[in-house]
Amino acid sequence: MKKPPTTTPAPPLTLPDLAGKVVLVTGGSAGIGRATAEALLANGATVLAIARSPLPYAHANLRAFRCDLARAPAINALFRKIRAAFPHLDGVVNVAGIDPKIALADGDERKWQEIVDLNLRAYYLVIRASAPLLRRGRGKAIVNVSSINYRLGVPRRSIYSVTKAGILGLTTGLARELGREGIRLNTVTPGWIFTERQVDEYFVGPKAKKHLAYLAGVQSLPLKITAADVANHILFYLSDASRASTGHNCVVDGGWLLE
Repeated sequence: MKKPPTTTPAPPLTLPDLAGKVVLVTGGSAGIGRATAEALLANGATVLAIARSPLPYAHANLRAFRCDLARAPAINALFRKIRAAFPHLDGVVNVAGIDPKIALADGDERKWQEIVDLNLRAYYLVIRASAPLLRRGRGKAIVNVSSINYRLGVPRRSIYSVTKAGILGLTTGLARELGREGIRLNTVTPGWIFTERQVDEYFVGPKAKKHLAYLAGVQSLPLKITAADVANHILFYLSDASRASTGHNCVVDGGWLLE
């Protein structure tokens, strides 16, 4: 019988070249976005954290921006503020997204648009608005966060899966175009991550045993992957340590898909 997943903290990653860089992180209030922002701050970066709600943490080098990224006009307004305050960006991390379960019969145009606008269109619009600032930066790296969900065929997740597959296409579709200017794009694709929300929804109470047993069966490693584990991979792609990589898809799933 496979061992159940165990919890250990992700070791902090130190990348000296991140110090002094200015990095924009969407979805910065919780989960992977927050873990990425905090890891960047620990490495001496200035972080522009984008979220719909107030940030539950603070730091001298943290700048919070409220924005509903599902609204294109809101993104335009956001970047007017950013351009007024910062002459350049050195990195962009697209994390923000939603993952509702919607059956085909219930997935009307409105629900389709709600998910696609935030999970995919916002990634494109944020990259497009960031590009002029990245051209003036150093390092010039973009990291898009996807999910292995699009490979799993989970019922009632078809719209969500479309957006997560689309993120990979967005990364490869822009890799050559922006690579000519020294801007790198890579995707980090997590498996089942023990964020606050995922723990509350799946890993507490009587349902926890079933979900932990399932995870033990599909992962190669008996590990509860944390948001900080994912953040470490994101930081690697923001750093010049990965300067020869663009258009990559880095799967962080404990050996679920084995790719």
